Amino acid sequence: MLDDAVLLAIGAFGLVAVASAVLFLGFFGARTQIKVRLHSIAVKVKASEGPHRRLYDGAGSEGGTLLNWVIRKFPEPKLETSRKQKLLLKLSRAGFTGPGVAKIFEMGRLASMCLCGLGGFFFANITSRPQSDEVLFATAGILFGGLIPTYYIRRRIRSRQVGFKRELADVLDLLVVCVEAGQGLYEAIKTVGGITASQGRLLGAELTLLAGKFAAGASLAEGLHTLTERTGLEEIRSIAGVVLQSERMGARMAPALRAASDSLRLKRRLRAEETAQKATIKMLLPLTLFVLPAMLLVVVGPALVEVFTTFH
Repeated sequence: MLDDAVLLAIGAFGLVAVASAVLFLGFFGARTQIKVRLHSIAVKVKASEGPHRRLYDGAGSEGGTLLNWVIRKFPEPKLETSRKQKLLLKLSRAGFTGPGVAKIFEMGRLASMCLCGLGGFFFANITSRPQSDEVLFATAGILFGGLIPTYYIRRRIRSRQVGFKRELADVLDLLVVCVEAGQGLYEAIKTVGGITASQGRLLGAELTLLAGKFAAGASLAEGLHTLTERTGLEEIRSIAGVVLQSERMGARMAPALRAASDSLRLKRRLRAEETAQKATIKMLLPLTLFVLPAMLLVVVGPALVEVFTTFH
């Protein structure tokens, strides 16, 4: 009887859980358009007010509290104007934006140098190295720790640029569809940015920020210049030039965007063919070093054994 009561309780709990999930999805699923509108308004407000006040939005989490404490307490890095501008440009291309990204980066570099220096010192101490080697290992660890954040930023920039190149042609096709449907360029950028950003695409977030700058009063040239600087892609720079030229000449925007999309798809196909042609050359080295000796051993090995046995 006890087992039946337990099963009955589990079944009732499961039914209540399923009913609650259905009610939750039915109540909050209908608010998708409201969320999209609120997100658009938030982007406009953030773009009009300038940089974000908080680098990390999770105000109640420990990570957000720590990052915001670092932004407030850690001193501003003493960099020259040109060097600081280059650092901020690299961080924005890597996807890190906000008023305190330079502080976070410099603090991360300092922490990496300290940890790697201590790691090198303890490694030399554990392996019973002389005192001069301990200093050498600690110095090497400090230098290596200073290079780790820069290497990570470069890898992240390359990864984001590869993602931008993969998404650019499809995003241009969506822009062409919106423009041919009767929307203006600004409204098309806003629509495509919202749709692609909700899908988790990198270029969608950039278009959403671009739409926010347009809503804040920026001109088309200023917005496209900011986009090209933030992405660092020559393809986006050429597309921005085509768009600006079409606007100045009063030409239709949809054919220009479609021609740019076709050109990007052609370049992507040629790049894929080039990679496929390089693959055959790159396979020669492992084939020569690993596959060919094994095949020769299998084919010629028995004959060599017979020859050695006969002569012996």
